[in-house]
Amino acid sequence: MRRFVALPDPSRSAFDDALILLRLAIGYAALGMLAHQIAGWLMRHVGHHFHIDTQFLLLDALFAGVILLGSLALARLYQPSATLRWMFGTGWRLRGALIAIAGAIAMVWLADPLADWLDIRLPQRGIMPESEAAPQAITPLLDLAGGRFVTALLIAVIWVPMAEEWVFRGWLFRALQRTRPGLLVALPATTLIFSLLHSFYSPGGVLVIGLLGLFLGWLRWRYDQLWFCVLAHATYNWITLLRVAGQ
Repeated sequence: MRRFVALPDPSRSAFDDALILLRLAIGYAALGMLAHQIAGWLMRHVGHHFHIDTQFLLLDALFAGVILLGSLALARLYQPSATLRWMFGTGWRLRGALIAIAGAIAMVWLADPLADWLDIRLPQRGIMPESEAAPQAITPLLDLAGGRFVTALLIAVIWVPMAEEWVFRGWLFRALQRTRPGLLVALPATTLIFSLLHSFYSPGGVLVIGLLGLFLGWLRWRYDQLWFCVLAHATYNWITLLRVAGQ
């Protein structure tokens, strides 16, 4: 079975490209549904024992955990030989790590004001404004206390960025590079899907996510090191939380 799932190296025809895209579409859909089903099943059986805030933290953690394990499994199927090297890249250069951090900081301080400017000019039709008096079932992350706050911070800054990067700049990006157009498909495709995953954001927020996706894809291509992408994504989330907390 693995022989039929493994990606061609390299793609030699449009038929090979089509088979690569088909394998990736099936893998991406299966991974999403599997993570949803497993996390949902576990929450239905044990979630009622916890506070509502803890339930949502557990759900995020479980979903991301299944994504991480599933990504390793898919990488193994798509690239049976040297799987970890193919998935994560090799080498660690200080220059790459510094660029990852600097790019994430620049994304917060430059792209976020652009998003605010865009949101002012693009009405969000169909979205009802929330009243401050309306009760909220879920406590916002920055209003959590004690262990819940620390757990939510770790999930938002480390766990979720790892899961997203293992998918988008991990096996998905590397597999799309196997097509004949290579980077010309891998970079826009992973950026678009990454943006659509966050389509519940405001228009400006989706724009920022798209710019972040382009930067992370470039980082993966330039240094072939997935952990630089995780570092940049985690830094972006961390600085964004600090910015929100300071407002």
